[in-house]
Amino acid sequence: MQPRLGRWPLAAVVALAVILPANVWGAAKRPPIEVENLRVGFTTGSSNNLFKVGAWTPVWVQLKAGDQRFTGSMELVVPDDNDTPTAVHQVIDLAPGESQRFTTYTRPGTINPDFDIRLSDPSRKVRMPRVAGSSLARFNAIRADETLVLTMGKPQGVDLIPTLPGFNVDQSTPDRGTVIARVDAAGGYLPGRWYGYDAARAVVLDTNDHAVMASLDALRGRALVDWVRRGGHLVVSVGANWQAVRDSVLTPILPALPTGQQRVNDLGAIESFASGSTKPISPGGVAVMVAKLEEIEERGGKVLSRAAGAPLVVRGSHGFGRVTLIALDVDQKPFSNWEDRGLFWVRAIGLRRLNSDTSSSNAAVMGGAGKIYQSGVHDLSTKLREALEQFQGVKLISFGWVAFFIFLYILLIGPGDYLFLKKVVKRMELTWITFPLIVVSVSLLAYYAAYVVKGNVLRVNKVDIVDVLQGPGPENSVPASGLIRGSTYLDIFSPQNRDYNASIIPLPLDRDSPASPDPSAGDTPPRLPAGTDVMVSWFGVPEPGFGGMGNRSQMNFSSGGYAYLPAGGAEKLEGVRIPIWSTKCLTGRWFGPGPATPLIESDLRPAGPDRLEGAVTNRVGVPLHDAILAFNRQIYLLGKIEPGATVRVALSQDRQLSGHIRDKINGYIPTQSYSNNAGDGAPINRPDLLLGLMFHDAVAASATDSTVASNALYELDLTGLLQLDRPMLVARIDRASSRLALENAPSAPQVDQTTLLRVILPLDTSGPKK
Repeated sequence: MQPRLGRWPLAAVVALAVILPANVWGAAKRPPIEVENLRVGFTTGSSNNLFKVGAWTPVWVQLKAGDQRFTGSMELVVPDDNDTPTAVHQVIDLAPGESQRFTTYTRPGTINPDFDIRLSDPSRKVRMPRVAGSSLARFNAIRADETLVLTMGKPQGVDLIPTLPGFNVDQSTPDRGTVIARVDAAGGYLPGRWYGYDAARAVVLDTNDHAVMASLDALRGRALVDWVRRGGHLVVSVGANWQAVRDSVLTPILPALPTGQQRVNDLGAIESFASGSTKPISPGGVAVMVAKLEEIEERGGKVLSRAAGAPLVVRGSHGFGRVTLIALDVDQKPFSNWEDRGLFWVRAIGLRRLNSDTSSSNAAVMGGAGKIYQSGVHDLSTKLREALEQFQGVKLISFGWVAFFIFLYILLIGPGDYLFLKKVVKRMELTWITFPLIVVSVSLLAYYAAYVVKGNVLRVNKVDIVDVLQGPGPENSVPASGLIRGSTYLDIFSPQNRDYNASIIPLPLDRDSPASPDPSAGDTPPRLPAGTDVMVSWFGVPEPGFGGMGNRSQMNFSSGGYAYLPAGGAEKLEGVRIPIWSTKCLTGRWFGPGPATPLIESDLRPAGPDRLEGAVTNRVGVPLHDAILAFNRQIYLLGKIEPGATVRVALSQDRQLSGHIRDKINGYIPTQSYSNNAGDGAPINRPDLLLGLMFHDAVAASATDSTVASNALYELDLTGLLQLDRPMLVARIDRASSRLALENAPSAPQVDQTTLLRVILPLDTSGPKK
């Protein structure tokens, strides 16, 4: 009996092991939260997860809680342009067993990043293992120097743009391409914030798609409107579904009001609008129903194409952006069968053909007359990065000298030490003393030389481009004070190994403010102005070579990453590590209501094509240097305008805007022969470079030869608003429009500031002044 009774406990354990794992034990091992799915960016063809390097990208993460409620945070980590990890945080709260999709936004800096997901509760007691995004999805990247056009709905022919000469995508060459992608609105993958569209050059919206229109409710549609307001270009097709468009969130920003439909017997105007078109859109002159557009003048619209008195294409401005309205259904015949519909979209979106030869070993020919500009870059943002890296008082040692001193060091510790001990001292065992002495002495000498050459001063090179939209004007939903949009690009030179917290605070333009607080004096950065939002991030270059965002094999020389704060935002960078005598480039963008009083008083009226008459008065409080007044393709050279001074426009010298900017190209792309590289490292004129970025398309539109592209910073270019009869005064001012706040700084930085002010002025179109 004793042996048989001894087996009963073992049998009970085995029975429990068979019965309980699927219930009790399995439940105990179930994770408190898990990642079910990951979706990044947009859709192209049959693939998902398309994003643009260097642009803010929406990311959707599907999470599922375990048997208990989970409250904590999600951390999404991607590398920046230096392959340093950057983290954005998102607060999460899930009921037991609940599965929910969370939306966050990140900015990848390399062409082959991984999207790492880390989950934890506030106490960090529950911290799930890292989930690599590559294990959940495959990602598709386009380079920062390529053009991305997004579609919503089914606008026929947009996908034909990359097949046209000058717009094709070829990843094997440095040439930039045009990529067409789709916003999956039907699947619910619609950005909920304006910077979810940051990667797009333009968004083409087919309003005949009822699912898309239903998805543009008050909240998600507002994100698209805010993107336009900040400088985006929205192309809207409206036809049979005109009533839904009129009832949508888009109505206030449209350059014309759809009020019904009307019959048009001939669409030849559409063929003429598509420059280069040779195929008829409606053979035989079939009548077509188009949207009836009214209130064009009241809304500040400009008719670009008209058929028998019916406006077919109307363009207008909203804030710093543009809206192009097309009065026909682009998903229906005859447009959907038109062979040249791709050319139509090129004109409607405002795309430029790519350079035929943009390899870094070739030159860009500018302005004819045999002038060769050996840029060695594919995008003007690279020149801006070079300009920011030119610090006064800091001498850069060329690689040749570094290699020479390394060679001398090798000779010293090798043959030099051997010959000295063999021939002079004649005691080889003393190498145990001489070798470490040589190493320590050379190290101290190298440190001292670097200290003398690079100094111990915290330095910042900083440029601001601030745009001010002054009323009154045709814009809707614009405050009475107007709007202000700022872009800051800066480079920090650190004399010590430091982890910095960096933020950018907009400053008033009508009075002086310190460029940066002094932490040693207890200064604290001011709060953001009411109604102003700020985004801070890193600033990289789109080049495919070493150190560029287009390089697939980045190397991370940093030992740690940094984070965007607060949770769900990017107003501040925390823990940005800058090694001793190294630099870090950052950028900031802000947007909000304009100054309480006009910075520029004006009384401008049109006086013929590209001509103005009237006067402007400087109310900024500081001199306006090298001021110009641009209108359409013409500019007036106003020179220096003292505070309170008034300048009559008609009495000023005028010339073509494109010619004025082309004459300044030598300031940032030196003229040189194919074989002469003497211009490398030459000082870059920052105001000239910024002016080229602000009106890049004015040169590209008139150039018969290749021009250096500006794809990475295309949002700075407001040439499109000039074409809508919006006068702009541009000048350099000796006043910062933003403040860099650096926490954990060893001292107050020495800031080398350059600020360009661009004011969009109202235009009186009521007729000649009596």
